[in-house]
Amino acid sequence: MSKDVFKFLSKSASSDYVKLADGEKTSLRILSQPIMGFELFNEGKPIRWRHDEQAPTLPPSEERPRKFLAFVVYEYDTQKIKVWQFGQRTIIDQLSQLFDGGEHWSTFELALSRRGAGMDTKYSLVGKDRQPEENLIGFAVKADEYVNLDLLFDGGNPFTKELPELGVEKPETPTNNSF
Repeated sequence: MSKDVFKFLSKSASSDYVKLADGEKTSLRILSQPIMGFELFNEGKPIRWRHDEQAPTLPPSEERPRKFLAFVVYEYDTQKIKVWQFGQRTIIDQLSQLFDGGEHWSTFELALSRRGAGMDTKYSLVGKDRQPEENLIGFAVKADEYVNLDLLFDGGNPFTKELPELGVEKPETPTNNSF
Protein backbone atom coordinates (compact mmCIF):
# COMPACT_ATOMS: atom_id res chain seq x y z
CA MET A 1 0.00 0.00 0.00
CA SER A 2 1.14 3.50 -0.76
CA LYS A 3 2.02 5.95 2.02
CA ASP A 4 -0.37 8.37 0.27
CA VAL A 5 -3.32 6.23 1.42
CA PHE A 6 -2.39 6.68 5.07
CA LYS A 7 -1.66 10.37 4.58
CA PHE A 8 -5.14 10.76 3.09
CA LEU A 9 -6.79 8.79 5.91
CA SER A 10 -4.96 10.73 8.62
CA LYS A 11 -6.17 14.12 7.42
CA SER A 12 -8.86 15.72 9.52
CA ALA A 13 -12.37 15.84 8.15
CA SER A 14 -12.90 19.33 9.57
CA SER A 15 -14.62 21.92 7.43
CA ASP A 16 -12.79 24.17 5.00
CA TYR A 17 -14.97 27.05 6.25
CA VAL A 18 -14.82 28.89 9.57
CA LYS A 19 -17.84 27.76 11.55
CA LEU A 20 -18.47 28.24 15.25
CA ALA A 21 -21.04 26.61 17.51
CA ASP A 22 -22.49 28.22 20.62
CA GLY A 23 -19.71 28.98 23.11
CA GLU A 24 -16.85 28.37 20.68
CA LYS A 25 -14.06 30.78 19.81
CA THR A 26 -11.16 30.75 17.39
CA SER A 27 -8.18 32.86 16.32
CA LEU A 28 -7.84 33.92 12.69
CA ARG A 29 -5.44 35.79 10.42
CA ILE A 30 -6.84 37.30 7.21
CA LEU A 31 -4.72 36.28 4.19
CA SER A 32 -6.60 37.82 1.25
CA GLN A 33 -8.57 40.75 0.06
CA PRO A 34 -12.29 40.09 0.53
CA ILE A 35 -14.95 39.43 -2.01
CA MET A 36 -18.21 41.17 -1.24
CA GLY A 37 -21.69 40.65 -2.45
CA PHE A 38 -25.23 39.66 -1.68
CA GLU A 39 -26.66 36.27 -0.85
CA LEU A 40 -30.00 34.61 -0.36
CA PHE A 41 -31.08 31.01 -0.28
CA ASN A 42 -33.31 29.38 -2.89
CA GLU A 43 -34.40 25.79 -2.23
CA GLY A 44 -31.68 25.49 0.42
CA LYS A 45 -28.85 26.58 -1.87
CA PRO A 46 -27.02 29.91 -1.66
CA ILE A 47 -27.42 32.29 -4.58
CA ARG A 48 -24.69 34.94 -4.56
CA TRP A 49 -23.87 37.92 -6.71
CA ARG A 50 -21.26 40.64 -6.60
CA HIS A 51 -22.02 43.89 -4.83
CA ASP A 52 -21.86 45.85 -8.11
CA GLU A 53 -24.08 43.50 -10.15
CA GLN A 54 -27.82 43.28 -10.69
CA ALA A 55 -29.55 40.60 -8.61
CA PRO A 56 -30.41 37.45 -10.58
CA THR A 57 -34.03 36.77 -11.44
CA LEU A 58 -35.36 34.36 -8.85
CA PRO A 59 -38.76 33.01 -7.86
CA PRO A 60 -40.60 35.28 -5.41
CA SER A 61 -39.38 34.90 -1.85
CA GLU A 62 -39.96 36.57 1.48
CA GLU A 63 -36.24 36.39 2.18
CA ARG A 64 -34.31 39.56 1.54
CA PRO A 65 -30.77 39.43 0.14
CA ARG A 66 -28.12 40.07 2.76
CA LYS A 67 -24.63 41.47 2.39
CA PHE A 68 -21.70 39.13 2.86
CA LEU A 69 -17.91 39.21 2.87
CA ALA A 70 -15.54 36.29 2.34
CA PHE A 71 -11.82 36.10 3.07
CA VAL A 72 -9.13 33.45 2.92
CA VAL A 73 -7.92 33.06 6.50
CA TYR A 74 -5.54 31.00 8.59
CA GLU A 75 -7.28 29.47 11.60
CA TYR A 76 -4.69 29.06 14.34
CA ASP A 77 -6.74 26.55 16.33
CA THR A 78 -6.99 24.01 13.50
CA GLN A 79 -3.78 25.15 11.77
CA LYS A 80 -5.63 25.24 8.45
CA ILE A 81 -6.29 27.66 5.63
CA LYS A 82 -10.04 28.24 5.48
CA VAL A 83 -12.69 30.46 3.92
CA TRP A 84 -14.40 32.81 6.34
CA GLN A 85 -17.72 33.98 4.93
CA PHE A 86 -20.10 36.02 7.03
CA GLY A 87 -22.89 38.53 6.82
CA GLN A 88 -23.53 39.26 10.46
CA ARG A 89 -23.80 42.97 11.04
CA THR A 90 -21.90 42.82 14.35
CA ILE A 91 -18.86 41.20 12.70
CA ILE A 92 -18.96 43.67 9.80
CA ASP A 93 -19.18 46.62 12.22
CA GLN A 94 -16.35 45.31 14.41
CA LEU A 95 -14.11 44.71 11.37
CA SER A 96 -14.92 48.18 10.12
CA GLN A 97 -13.83 49.68 13.46
CA LEU A 98 -10.58 47.69 13.42
CA PHE A 99 -9.61 48.73 9.92
CA ASP A 100 -11.03 52.27 10.02
CA GLY A 101 -7.53 53.76 10.26
CA GLY A 102 -6.44 52.25 6.94
CA GLU A 103 -4.50 49.33 8.44
CA HIS A 104 -3.51 46.48 6.16
CA TRP A 105 -5.88 43.47 6.23
CA SER A 106 -3.16 41.28 7.78
CA THR A 107 -2.38 43.67 10.66
CA PHE A 108 -4.51 41.96 13.27
CA GLU A 109 -4.80 38.50 14.69
CA LEU A 110 -8.54 38.18 15.19
CA ALA A 111 -10.30 36.46 18.08
CA LEU A 112 -13.82 35.47 17.04
CA SER A 113 -16.38 34.04 19.46
CA ARG A 114 -20.02 33.03 19.26
CA ARG A 115 -22.72 32.90 21.94
CA GLY A 116 -26.28 31.70 21.46
CA ALA A 117 -28.21 30.05 18.67
CA GLY A 118 -30.67 31.00 15.96
CA MET A 119 -31.92 34.57 16.13
CA ASP A 120 -30.28 34.98 19.56
CA THR A 121 -26.73 34.46 18.23
CA LYS A 122 -24.16 37.09 19.19
CA TYR A 123 -20.64 37.35 17.78
CA SER A 124 -17.67 39.13 19.24
CA LEU A 125 -14.55 40.07 17.30
CA VAL A 126 -11.38 41.45 18.89
CA GLY A 127 -8.19 42.30 17.06
CA LYS A 128 -4.71 42.07 18.48
CA ASP A 129 -2.08 44.10 16.61
CA ARG A 130 0.47 41.35 16.02
CA GLN A 131 2.77 40.83 13.06
CA PRO A 132 1.84 37.89 10.83
CA GLU A 133 4.17 34.91 10.69
CA GLU A 134 6.57 34.86 7.71
CA ASN A 135 5.12 31.69 6.20
CA LEU A 136 1.62 33.19 6.32
CA ILE A 137 2.89 36.26 4.47
CA GLY A 138 4.47 33.93 1.90
CA PHE A 139 1.21 32.03 1.47
CA ALA A 140 -0.86 35.24 1.25
CA VAL A 141 1.21 36.36 -1.75
CA LYS A 142 0.17 33.25 -3.67
CA ALA A 143 -3.17 32.40 -1.98
CA ASP A 144 -5.10 32.86 -5.22
CA GLU A 145 -3.20 29.88 -6.66
CA TYR A 146 -4.98 27.69 -4.09
CA VAL A 147 -8.23 29.47 -3.29
CA ASN A 148 -10.43 31.35 -5.77
CA LEU A 149 -13.11 33.14 -3.75
CA ASP A 150 -14.86 34.26 -6.96
CA LEU A 151 -16.03 30.65 -7.44
CA LEU A 152 -18.42 31.22 -4.52
CA PHE A 153 -20.49 33.42 -6.84
CA ASP A 154 -21.08 30.44 -9.13
CA GLY A 155 -21.76 28.00 -6.29
CA GLY A 156 -18.41 26.32 -6.84
CA ASN A 157 -15.74 25.05 -4.49
CA PRO A 158 -13.21 27.88 -3.98
CA PHE A 159 -10.38 25.44 -3.17
CA THR A 160 -8.71 24.84 -6.53
CA LYS A 161 -5.52 23.11 -5.42
CA GLU A 162 -4.37 21.07 -2.42
CA LEU A 163 -3.27 23.46 0.30
CA PRO A 164 0.27 23.36 1.66
CA GLU A 165 0.84 22.64 5.34
CA LEU A 166 2.15 25.83 6.89
CA GLY A 167 3.14 24.67 10.36
CA VAL A 168 2.35 27.92 12.13
CA GLU A 169 2.44 27.61 15.89
CA LYS A 170 -0.68 28.59 17.76
CA PRO A 171 -0.06 31.95 19.47
CA GLU A 172 -0.04 32.18 23.23
CA THR A 173 -3.36 33.35 24.58
CA PRO A 174 -3.61 35.18 27.89
CA THR A 175 -5.33 33.37 30.74
CA ASN A 176 -7.99 36.06 31.04
CA ASN A 177 -10.73 36.43 28.42
CA SER A 178 -9.45 39.73 26.96
CA PHE A 179 -7.84 37.95 23.96
